[in-house]
Amino acid sequence: MSEPLESNEHHRRRVLKALLWTTLVGGIFFGILNIFNGVWMLSALEGFYACVSLALLRIVDRTPRLRFWTLVYLLPFFSIMMAALLLTKTSYTVFAWIQTIPIICYLMLGLRIGSRVAAVFVILGLVAFNYRFTGHNSITDILVISNVALASLAMMLFSHIYERSRMDNERRLLELASTDSLTGLANRMKLSEVFAREQAHAQRNATPLALIFIDIDHFKYINDQHGHDTGDKALCHLGHVLNERLRSTDMLCRLGGEEFAVLLPNTSPKQAAELAESLRLRLQDSPLQLGEIRLTMTLSAGVAYLGRDGKSLDDLMRAADRRTYMAKRNGRNQVVSSDELTADNHV
Repeated sequence: MSEPLESNEHHRRRVLKALLWTTLVGGIFFGILNIFNGVWMLSALEGFYACVSLALLRIVDRTPRLRFWTLVYLLPFFSIMMAALLLTKTSYTVFAWIQTIPIICYLMLGLRIGSRVAAVFVILGLVAFNYRFTGHNSITDILVISNVALASLAMMLFSHIYERSRMDNERRLLELASTDSLTGLANRMKLSEVFAREQAHAQRNATPLALIFIDIDHFKYINDQHGHDTGDKALCHLGHVLNERLRSTDMLCRLGGEEFAVLLPNTSPKQAAELAESLRLRLQDSPLQLGEIRLTMTLSAGVAYLGRDGKSLDDLMRAADRRTYMAKRNGRNQVVSSDELTADNHV
């Protein structure tokens, strides 16, 4: 199976680690410099936050509460920036750090929370800068604060646009990676992702979960007699016909070639077998129209159940595939729902 694309959380862990190392090294460096400059309070704050950064570096790779610790780190960190602006012995160059707030917030907190945190601290930074560094020349003050405010707004805007574009591109990539390009159905990677979620839900709530494995009968004959273009249309036709019968909570996916699977949350073994049979009948009664040719398609299917046939997706796939092979071996165009082939298992 394909590995899922790198998650947002993993991306943010790496960004947080980079910022923690920057804070650790910068805190030590500027803390020493501020001792020589006599800015004892700021030096103490920088030293303290260097220690905080070192502590967080020890847990950032394994904590499940990444957003919580990110906020625990960022809120005091930004507050120290505000305090630095207000101290009489600090240089106005401290404001350069305020300009990094939007970038940090959007990268580490995402669009919604990041925009809010960034807006609050950028506004506080502008107020602190205006209070601390503007003089008595009203025209000059207006020019200075306007330029600073415009630069801050530009950073906010650029960060927002970047994060929005990044999220949209990531969503499109995930859709492409989890979708079969021919039929538009989910692919095996998506099946793995959804199965993990539904398996956890089934175990937590003691609800059933079933899987149907589907193989188109005589698909090689369709390709050989009518061409691969018709074969592609047959695959799309099956997806369209079966999806019309499935519930919104069910998921039909193409595994590859002429093989498909249907994941059935909250579906008992009896219900899954009945649904598989109704899918078989629906495909059989819905021929593919190709000009004047009506191509009747049939399927063979096997059904497997979480718990009875195993706990993992691979367990269920093996059991359902085995039963599909039994259906094909015993004449095709039938559903097998257990390893004991009986009259109830096939047509």
